[in-house]
Amino acid sequence: MPSTPPKKLPPPASATKDLSLSVLKASQLLTLVGDSENGTTLKDLAKATGFGTTVCHRMLATLEIERLIDRDPSSGRYKLGLGMLAFAHKVQSRHPLTLQAADLVAETVRHTDDIALLMVRDGDEAVCIDRKEGRYPLRSSGTQVGTRLPLHCGGGPQAILSFSPDSYIDHYLSTSPLEKRTAKTLTDPKLIRAQIAKTRARGYAVGNQDLFEYVVAIGVPIFAADGALLGSISIGGLVQRYDNKRIKEVGEWLAASAQKISASRK
Repeated sequence: MPSTPPKKLPPPASATKDLSLSVLKASQLLTLVGDSENGTTLKDLAKATGFGTTVCHRMLATLEIERLIDRDPSSGRYKLGLGMLAFAHKVQSRHPLTLQAADLVAETVRHTDDIALLMVRDGDEAVCIDRKEGRYPLRSSGTQVGTRLPLHCGGGPQAILSFSPDSYIDHYLSTSPLEKRTAKTLTDPKLIRAQIAKTRARGYAVGNQDLFEYVVAIGVPIFAADGALLGSISIGGLVQRYDNKRIKEVGEWLAASAQKISASRK
């Protein structure tokens, strides 16, 4: 199946004594290969990066030897290799949020039968670092481990934004225009601030079809022993399963459960 050519990336930052331009270029190639669902070609990668074809070929060949990417011999398309899996597993299993919330993820899935997600903030995005499915998983790709999402929509991302320091919220809301994922995504900073205030007051965030259509997600923050925000846990399912009564019940249960594990580390 043909894939959409990768988007053209901005040129890498100029090399300094603390940066390796070659590593930056290799990182860009890995990012583009990873973003291409059905694989991508040398020609498309050279066009997207602006690197010469020979430079791209040498870097891809090196990454292939290290098993970080694989090349399909019949199509010539590049995909991420199994070597990346080991790195991803180590990041996931050793992250403080995973260590602290593993039991809560399992308990949340048992309690709701839906999909539980752990998310952390990386830059101005939320990144999913764990996903567990209950008996009623969404029949779509949805949010997977490694998915990057805007912070102003969806239960988990909203929980992270809402319980971040006010100075960071000011910074995030000053970056415009904010991405509109669905017709219900809020992008007006004033409306988002009102939503944040509501989330803080009740202790949980609600993403009602604002990240994915027909999907409701409820998110709560998880804190470290020193009070630092580690990330969020969220539970989500089809909108038919989440009327206002269930949203309130699940939200209050999840918030209370997350508070217990945060308190137990103090």
